[in-house]
Amino acid sequence: MRLRSRVLAMIAALTAVVTTGTPALADGPTGDIVYATRTGGKVVALTFDDGPSPDWTPKVLDLLRDRQVRATFCLLGNQAKAHPELVRRIVADGHAVCNHTVNHDSPAGWTPEQIRADLIATGDAIRAAAGDPKLPIRYFRAPYGAWGASPQVAASLGMSALAWTMDPLDWDGSPAEVLVQRLSSQIYPTAVALSHDGGGDRSATLAAYQQLIPQWQQAGWGFELPATTGGPYPPACTSPTWNGRDSYVQGDRVSHRGHIYQARWWTKLENPGNAWWVWADLGAC
Repeated sequence: MRLRSRVLAMIAALTAVVTTGTPALADGPTGDIVYATRTGGKVVALTFDDGPSPDWTPKVLDLLRDRQVRATFCLLGNQAKAHPELVRRIVADGHAVCNHTVNHDSPAGWTPEQIRADLIATGDAIRAAAGDPKLPIRYFRAPYGAWGASPQVAASLGMSALAWTMDPLDWDGSPAEVLVQRLSSQIYPTAVALSHDGGGDRSATLAAYQQLIPQWQQAGWGFELPATTGGPYPPACTSPTWNGRDSYVQGDRVSHRGHIYQARWWTKLENPGNAWWVWADLGAC
């Protein structure tokens, strides 16, 4: 009788789960904060905040395309509204997108309701700028790292709270050579680097990475996206899907079977998953 009672109790619990729509197991981001890349090894995640900026974001994107690197862009809602063409370019290049609030205000003292409203407004602005109402936004970063209740609210909206472990302080006016020294001293496997493509003059940041990315690649470093919590999730590709009937030129990026590929030169017909001599595999979405 005792065993039968336990079985009936389990059935009742499962029925309640089905009825209420609440999953039996965690299925989505948690309120934990991310401090590492999603894979191990000699890799680092590059993240750029406060854009998009018409002055610096295109130059950063040019560098990342030239070096066949993907990064994460933490976008402000007001900047996304002002520069939708840059959001579309970030997305087309297969970079990950991160919610960074509407106006770069600290959410530390906000109520959960206020945080939720701001994050939803920011996400709506980013998706509208991208022209994709279903654009995956896997990350949220609180301005100044002032989290408050935001990690839990972000998780409820499908985003992981993204922090950093490398900070060159590229907002303090230091020249490129100082930023190079700071980043060089801080790099380690699975680190997450914080830098900026918006919010001011980012010429020093750009110059520092123009020097460092080739050096790091020559030293055997790779580039990854940050980890997510509560996953793994299905691939979230943003680049256009490869079409064998289309022609592509050097630098074009496409998504194919959960990976992002970049054309090494003009190509048509070659399947990215099979033609390594034409397409560079930039990793999983």
